[in-house]
Amino acid sequence: MLIGRPQTGSPHVVPDSLWESVSVALLVSGSVLAVAWWVRLPLLAGAAVYLFFAVESDVRTARIPNWLNLGALLGAMGGAYLVAGPAGFATAMLGAGIAFVLSFALFAIGVFGAGDGKGVMVLGAMFGAAELPGLYFWMLLAGGLMALVRLLRRGETMACLRRWFTSLRILLATLSFVHEKPPSGSAAAGGIPFAICMGIGSSAQMLWGSPW
Repeated sequence: MLIGRPQTGSPHVVPDSLWESVSVALLVSGSVLAVAWWVRLPLLAGAAVYLFFAVESDVRTARIPNWLNLGALLGAMGGAYLVAGPAGFATAMLGAGIAFVLSFALFAIGVFGAGDGKGVMVLGAMFGAAELPGLYFWMLLAGGLMALVRLLRRGETMACLRRWFTSLRILLATLSFVHEKPPSGSAAAGGIPFAICMGIGSSAQMLWGSPW
C-alpha cells in the first residue's frame, strides 16, 4: 500500500474547507513546538513552522509543494551554519543526503510520494543523520497505522496483503522486486497525507528517541 501521496491517480479525500486543513496542520505542528519548548526550542521551532505549512498543504491538496521543501531545506542549512558554522552545515548536509538516499529507495518501491521524500530531507537537515533511524521508525509506524485504519474502514485489508504477498513471492523466486499497483480508486491507491506522519514522527523522536 502506498503510505504517502499517490504517484499517479486520484489523491486522497480533500476536506471540505480550508479551516479543516489549517486545524490539522496547527494540531500537528503545535505538538512539535510543544515538545520542543522544553527539549530544544531554538532548533525545532523551525521544524514546527515547516510542518505546519506542509501538513496544511498535504491535507488540503494531497501534495507538499516544491517551493516549500526547497525553501525549508535552504533555511535549515543556513540556520545550521549560523548556529554551528561549517561543522553545523556539514551535519545538515549529511542528514539531508542520507534522507535522500533512504527516501528515494522508499519512493522506488511505492511507499513514499516524491514530495514526501523531499520533506524528509528537510527533517534530515534539521535533525541530523544520527536521529534519522528513529525518525524513520516513528514516521513509518504512524504511516502504517494510518494506512491500516484506512484499509480496515474500506474493507480492503486482505486485498492489500495479497498484493504484497505476491510481490514477496516474486522477490524470493527471481531476486527482483515487482510492486503490484493497487486498483484505481481503492484506499491503497489513494494514500494518506504523510506530512502528518512526519509531524508525529518528529514529536515521538524528540520525546522518546530511537526505540533501540
